[in-house]
Amino acid sequence: MPALRHLQLTTVLRTLGVQPVPAAPATAARAVVPARASGSVRPVPGEPAAAARPGAHADLVARAVAAGASRRAAARAADAVADLPARERAQVERPLTPARGSDVLRLGTAAARQTDGTTCGSAVLAMLAAAGDPTLAYWLVTGERIAGHEPAELRDVDDAPGPAGRFGALQEALKRRSNARAVLGLLPWPTALGTPPWGAARVARYPGVAYRSVLVDDSRPSEVTRVLVRAGRALDRGVPVPLYTGGDLSGGPASAVPRHVVLLTRRTAEGFAVYEPSSGRVHDVPSADLVVPHGPLEALGRWSHVAWALLPVRG
Repeated sequence: MPALRHLQLTTVLRTLGVQPVPAAPATAARAVVPARASGSVRPVPGEPAAAARPGAHADLVARAVAAGASRRAAARAADAVADLPARERAQVERPLTPARGSDVLRLGTAAARQTDGTTCGSAVLAMLAAAGDPTLAYWLVTGERIAGHEPAELRDVDDAPGPAGRFGALQEALKRRSNARAVLGLLPWPTALGTPPWGAARVARYPGVAYRSVLVDDSRPSEVTRVLVRAGRALDRGVPVPLYTGGDLSGGPASAVPRHVVLLTRRTAEGFAVYEPSSGRVHDVPSADLVVPHGPLEALGRWSHVAWALLPVRG
């Protein structure tokens, strides 16, 4: 039937009564650090470099403490970041902001890309954590760990050569953690199927918030709008928001399930900036293109539908 061509798994689940997007809490989740420091704000043309901005050192100390470092380790991190060349310093301080004149996120000389077709979720989780924890971003860019502090993501992660190797090792570690006990709380999620939303929500880390996985049925535009409103409020507080995307039955049964993960990094005049991990690029997408699908979008990994979201809640 032609009407079934655009059917998605999320539409079926919503029809069966799966919980829709919940109302926003009376007290919204708030990041521990200011939005300016979160790494999700594009620098203003002519703005001084991070190390030259008044308060940049104290700002980075505060972010590292919020992410779990002791004040002494946070001060070490801020000193180490201040000694980096300008390009690497910017990558640590603003991991979700491409260098001026580019739309590619880089860690050192490597583009921040997923390592294979199953690690899009892990790449997003890694960049989300790095945006909130400058000690993790520092390791990704330089390969060096801050004495006296180890980010949660680096436990049992070996140091790999080069930024691409480190980013790949981190992706694999996060995939193992997000997929462990993801089936009925007991069994591992199949690695070939990527990262389940509920597993990603359990592992996702940003200071001051926790994440809740929420199914989205974009055959109901009002539902997508509610998700985007919640996401926009989070971004206004400096908190990035992961989205799952997919297709529908017009591309076959395998396309009608959540297939890819991207990250909303900031608001734009018409919608959102979106980090897409298969390319490592950041795209500007109008909100209208997310509410009402118009076909495959590069920002969604060449998929057309928003299928799931990880919404921040109070930590």
